Amino acid sequence: MSTQLTTELAGPGISTSMTPGTAPFPSPQLLDMIHAGAATADARARLDVDTFEQMLSEGLFHILVPPELGGAGGTPRQWFDATLAVAHADPSAGWIVAQGAVQNAWVAVAADDRFVRDYFATRQTIATSGAGRVPAELIDGTYLARGARWPYVSGSTHADYVGGAVVIAGPDGSLETRLVLQPVGAATIRPTWDTLGLRATGSNDVDLGERVEIPDWLTFPWPGLLVTHPGVLANATTVGAMIAFSAAAVQLGAARRAMEVAAQSAESKRRPLEKSPLVEQAPFIRGFADMHGRIELATAGLRHLLDDLWSRACDGEAPDTVGRARLRLAAADEQGGCPHDVGAGRDGVGADATHRSHPMERLTRDSQMLSHHVAVNAPSQERLGAVLLGSYDGPPGVI
Repeated sequence: MSTQLTTELAGPGISTSMTPGTAPFPSPQLLDMIHAGAATADARARLDVDTFEQMLSEGLFHILVPPELGGAGGTPRQWFDATLAVAHADPSAGWIVAQGAVQNAWVAVAADDRFVRDYFATRQTIATSGAGRVPAELIDGTYLARGARWPYVSGSTHADYVGGAVVIAGPDGSLETRLVLQPVGAATIRPTWDTLGLRATGSNDVDLGERVEIPDWLTFPWPGLLVTHPGVLANATTVGAMIAFSAAAVQLGAARRAMEVAAQSAESKRRPLEKSPLVEQAPFIRGFADMHGRIELATAGLRHLLDDLWSRACDGEAPDTVGRARLRLAAADEQGGCPHDVGAGRDGVGADATHRSHPMERLTRDSQMLSHHVAVNAPSQERLGAVLLGSYDGPPGVI
C-alpha cells in the first residue's frame, strides 16, 4: 500500500486573479536538498550554507518584494504556499524562509530610500529580533544604543544585516520602538541557540556592542510600520499577522510531513499477534482521516484569509486594528493546534517515533518548540481578545 497526500500546493506557473505574473516556488531539487540535510542541520544548529544560498538564488526571500525593487511581487498566499512547501521538507528551513521574506517586505515598505536602494541592488537578507527592548536615544540624526544585544535572531548565521528593536523615550514620556540594522560584519553572532526544536533556524544572540551608533537611515518604526513606499504590499503588510501566519505555515508543513511519516511507518509496523499491518487497521485509518481533514480545513481557511487580505489591499484597503486581530487569532489557532496533529501521527507510530533516528522525533520537537512562540502566548491572546471586545487601549502598532 502506498500513501499520498491529496492537498495541492501552488507551484511554478500558478497565478491568482489578483497577480498577473508568477511568484517563485521552491524547486523539487531545493526541497530534496533541504529534506536530505534536515537531520544534519538539526544536529549542527544551523542550515547548510549551500541550502541557504539556493533558497536565496530561487528568490524565496524576495517573493513579496515589488518588482521595481527586484522582487517577484508575489501575494501573501504565494508566500504562504512557498513556506508550507519548504516547512514540509524541514520546519526550520520553512521558518527561515518565512521570516526572511517577511522582513524583506518590511524593508520594502518602511525603510529609508537610501537603504532600500543599496539593499535591494542585490539579493540579501536581514535577521532581526523584537525580543528585548534595548534603550536608545536620537542625537543629531544618529541613534545611540546601549547594550545592543538581542536573542532569538533567526537566520543570523546567514544574514547580511542583523539587528533588533530599540526603545526611544520622548521628552513627553512617550515611547517609540524602532528596528535598527547593522551589517553583519559589525556584529558578533553568539552561538546561544541550544534548544529542543527548530535548531537549524540558528536563532542565536546578536550583539552590536555596549555602545553603538546607528544612522537613522538604517532604522525604521516597528512593529507599527510607518509606510515610506505606499502600494499594495504596504496595504497588506502587518507585522503581527505575518509573523503569526509564518508560524502557522511552518506548523502545517510539519503536520503534513507527520502524516506522511506516520502512514509510511504504519505500512511496515505489525504488532505481535496481529495479522495485518497498522496501516490496514481501522483505528489508524480513522485517525489518519481525521488528521488529514483538520489540516486540509486549516490550510484552506488561512489561504482564504490571505487571498481576501490581498484583494482588499489591491482595492487600497489596509486592515484596521480589529482586522489585524482577527488575522492573528486565526493563524494562532492553527499554530496552537498543529502540535496535536503531529502528536497524533507520533502516537499512531508508537514507540518507534521516540527514537532519535526516526523522523517523527524531530518533527515532534520542532512543532512543540514553535507552539511556545510569542504569537500564541497568553498576553498576546489577551490583547487580541481585548481588541475584539472593544476594551484594548494600548498602541495599535503592536496588534
